[in-house]
Amino acid sequence: MDAYKIEDSQQQVGFEITSPMTPLRTIEDARVGFANAIIREYEVTLGDNPSVSKGPPLSLGWSYNEMSPIPVDKYEEMRGKRRNSLQMTVPADERLDVLVSEWGYSIEDVEQTSQQCQKTKRRRMHSARKAHSPIHHMVKNARQKV
Repeated sequence: MDAYKIEDSQQQVGFEITSPMTPLRTIEDARVGFANAIIREYEVTLGDNPSVSKGPPLSLGWSYNEMSPIPVDKYEEMRGKRRNSLQMTVPADERLDVLVSEWGYSIEDVEQTSQQCQKTKRRRMHSARKAHSPIHHMVKNARQKV
């Protein structure tokens, strides 16, 4: 059995290849392993997603800082318990604070974007209600018959 390691700037992947003389018997015989985890910290930007309940939405930007590679096993030991979706929610006042104090956005830009997101959200809700109304279905059916 030959062992190979591929390295590029994104990841290191270790894998084994069986020789033609020893074919794989089952899918369990095939193995893929990961040597290192590389963690990136991305910039936070003022987003445009209207799904937030209130306040400004956050998005990830294109810029990032890349940490040194660490063995996957060590990362798994260090990372702690996984958070659920409620624990990952960032309150509106905290999003505002991060955007203004850490990322340099003006309060006016943040408020304007928040208002635009709420306006978009209301429009989408109105469209969804309209799409489920009995009159909408009658008009849609009449158009299909013509």
